[in-house]
Amino acid sequence: MNEYNDKYGDFFESYSPKKPESEPPKMKPRRKFPFKFFITLVALLLIVIIVCLCLSKCNDNSSLVMGTGSGYNTLSSATASTVSEPEKPKDLSFKSNDNTKLLDGIHSTYALLADCSDSTILASKLGSERMYPASMTKIMTLLVAAENITSIDATMEMTSQIIDPLYKEEATMVGFRPGEQVKAIDLFYGTILVSGAEAAAGLAIMTAGSEERFVEMMNETAVELGLKNTHFTNMTGLHNKLHYSTCLDMAVIMRACLENDFCKMILSTEYYTIEANSYHEELKLHSTMFSRMYGTEPEVATILGGKTGYTSNSGNCLISYAETNDGRTLICVTAAGDGKYKPIYDAIEIYKNYSAK
Repeated sequence: MNEYNDKYGDFFESYSPKKPESEPPKMKPRRKFPFKFFITLVALLLIVIIVCLCLSKCNDNSSLVMGTGSGYNTLSSATASTVSEPEKPKDLSFKSNDNTKLLDGIHSTYALLADCSDSTILASKLGSERMYPASMTKIMTLLVAAENITSIDATMEMTSQIIDPLYKEEATMVGFRPGEQVKAIDLFYGTILVSGAEAAAGLAIMTAGSEERFVEMMNETAVELGLKNTHFTNMTGLHNKLHYSTCLDMAVIMRACLENDFCKMILSTEYYTIEANSYHEELKLHSTMFSRMYGTEPEVATILGGKTGYTSNSGNCLISYAETNDGRTLICVTAAGDGKYKPIYDAIEIYKNYSAK
């Protein structure tokens, strides 16, 4: 704030009025009111006000262009150049048709294969039924954080308040320590590649200031995406009866991630190294999905990225995306599988047998 300094002088002590003269002084003729000057001044003031209003409107439009806000490409290479009417949210939904097949011969209780090229469901097994998504949840964590964190070099302090409850839940961890300043980019990779619960919580706090507010943002994003059977209670996927989704809804979330270049890059990375510091040695991360594939690929498509999940209540889960030999992008979701390799084998079989148009 500006500080003001009042100054006082000895005016009254030095003041000595002259004695009145014997005759009152002659008064000068009264000047006429300067109407022309007044009108000119008013006109200038009006011009200044109009210019200020125009500049204010331009600034508002500029903030729309440069603002980071929500959107699928906040951390991608896409940039806005013009502003017109607000764009309608892109329809990322998938629909079944007469050619949608019933998935058979897989171990997973729930499964779905969707084609992004024409937004169709190629095959499904209870794909619209509610299930527990476990750590597949973290692709929504990735999406919301990527839409709102503007610098991958930003840091946050890992704390015992974040880590201790997750250890008690026996959640999977990256290996960050209380007091450590962790970069956003390390949190992103830690969340997706090795399903680090403390990394996901760190992204939540960096994004929203609290885990509770971040979960609200996840559910708000679910509504924006048009999801009808999805509700989140946490950003990690730890079990809660009110934390649920469907294979179809998870496919839509994955599609939104693929619309964001940054999210797509994280999901398709197999290896990442976090530098050693005074809190821990070098942390070498290997994608839990790629580490279970052993190079086995369906002949008709190449699996490019994904996220595994598991809790005792959800069983083993996998969400992945692949590119077919004819250039189409497919998304496959399997849930409630028995054994950590079953979702991988199921996904490979689904891509192999149901990708054809």
